[in-house]
Parts: sequence; C-alpha cells; structure tokens
Amino acid sequence: MATKVETKPDFAKRDALIEEIASRLGVRAERGRRFAELTSLRVGGAIDWVISPETETAAAELVYELEKANIAWRALGSGSNVLADDREHHYVILSLRDLKGEARFDGERVSISAGYSLPRLCVDAARQGLSGIEGLGGIPGTVGGALWMNAGAYGHEIGTVTESVRVARQGRVVEVPGSEVEWNYRHTSFREGELLLGATLRLHRDEPEKIKARMEEAKQKRLATQPHGARSAGCFFKNPPGSKVGTGKMIDEMGMKGTRRGGALVSPIHANFIVTEGEDAKASDALALAEEIRERVRREHGIELEYEVELWSAEENNSLESLERKENLVDSLDSKESE
Repeated sequence: MATKVETKPDFAKRDALIEEIASRLGVRAERGRRFAELTSLRVGGAIDWVISPETETAAAELVYELEKANIAWRALGSGSNVLADDREHHYVILSLRDLKGEARFDGERVSISAGYSLPRLCVDAARQGLSGIEGLGGIPGTVGGALWMNAGAYGHEIGTVTESVRVARQGRVVEVPGSEVEWNYRHTSFREGELLLGATLRLHRDEPEKIKARMEEAKQKRLATQPHGARSAGCFFKNPPGSKVGTGKMIDEMGMKGTRRGGALVSPIHANFIVTEGEDAKASDALALAEEIRERVRREHGIELEYEVELWSAEENNSLESLERKENLVDSLDSKESE
C-alpha cells in the first residue's frame, strides 16, 4: 500500500520572491507583525509578510506580480471590520494604510484613494459644502473598506454616491463605473481577489453648517448607543432581512449583554458589539462568543444571523498549497501578456 508523502511549502523560495518583488517595485515589506497590532479588536495571529504600497499604481503592479509568482495576498485597511484567527497566517497582507494621498475635489466630485480615512473624508466634504456621506463620519475605517462592504449609517450608503471605482487589473489601474457595481446591504458584487484602489464620489451641495449639524447629531447618537473607545469591530452581525427587530435588540432581549467568554464579551452598551479586553484576549474567544449568540438566535428565533465582520481563517490562503487554485489565473495573465 502506497504511503502519501506530504510536502511542506517552500517558504524560503517564496520569501526570496517576495523580497525581490518588493525591492524591484520600491515598496516597504515587513516581517514579524501580528493581526493583534493591525486590527481594532486587537487579536489575531502572526503574519508572514506585510507590504505597504504608497500609490495606486504601485499597489496594482504589486498584486499582479504576486499573482504571477503564485503568492497569496489579502488587502487590509484599518482592520476595523476584521476578525483574524489566532494561528499563523502564511500569506502576504497588502496594507493600504499608506495608500492615502489627498482628497481631490472638483466641483461636486471628490477622488480619493482606498487608504484614505473615511471619517476624515466626511469632514473634508463638509468643509467643501458637500453632502451625501455625513452619516458615515463615525465609521472608523478606510474608503476602500467602505466601498468593499457598501458601508452605511444614518440614511447614507457610500454606494449611492459612488460614480466610479478604481480597481487593479493585470498590473494596471482600471476605472469601473459605479453603475456596474451591485450595491447591496453591507455587501457588493466585488469578488475575493479584487483590489479596490480608490473611487470618485459625486456629492451634492448644501450649507456647511447644516452638514456639520447632521454630523454632530449622528456623533451624539453613536456616543449614546455604542461602546465608544472599546476594542470592537463595529456591529458583529447584519440585521436579519425582513425582521422588524434589529439584531442588537434581539440579543439584548435574550439577556446576553455582558456575557463573557475569555477575553471577549457582549458589550453592555450595544448587544451587537463584541469587544475584547486584556492582553490575553484571543480571536477564538470572540468567535466562540459569536457562535454562541448565533446558536441562541437560531434556536429561539429561527433566524440564521449573518456576520457583518469579516472572519479571516489562516487556512483560507494558507501558504503555497492553497495557491494551486490560482494557477489558472496566472496562466491566463501570462497568455494575455504575450498576445
């Protein structure tokens, strides 16, 4: 009987490729980082590489080179909506924190890169007398993250004002009309493996003082109803479609506010927030608590809660082994290059 021999990924060869690509493109590449440093929940395991391009062109070229070299990557902005597990993540994190640039205003339009702070953009727009995104001012994320999930709050969604989105395609920056994107509730038609580089928004004129007043009203509502300053990833679950009761109220009515599992607990202020506390908090604590909530809601209400936070498993992009699935994509890119 033949014995299957499992081969370990050649990380030394992969690491040499990553160093060569980063050096050639002039982008910063770091080792020794952890998700606990890069996400708002302050939990999560080790990351093999963090690479930080500073321009949209460099980012597009970088993911093209990584895919040709069969190297897995994931884009991360401010990490305000991500729960990464506690294991070692053997792929490249493409950090968009340095992909900021400046907000470029032209009449009622504003063009921004994916790493630009969403709260800062809302303030910038208000100063220009431009309305349409002021409800998003308290979401502690980046423009790229907001586009990816169609962020919304207090009557505003970013998808409704997005004229075009810049994405990475075969090493180039390509502009996609916003009308071609499906903007759904906390979900869009962008697919895993697509890199969003920036966008142009079309806003509308209003008096700056009125815009600022609406922003202040939204801010006060958040401060009164959400765990301000706590280590959280915002709302953990989506509101069930068609339900007259929001997820937070549903969890609250089950008496789960303050429920703790290890270093994670259901916020006593807002039951749809899971917060982490202490240096020993783990991603597994937060996930175990979240799954307990889902099971209770399933059993008592017959509703399957969907996560609003993104769950990142170390196995999903694990090293070179999982990257075999990308071989067809790489072959396609190479063939198009030679056409």
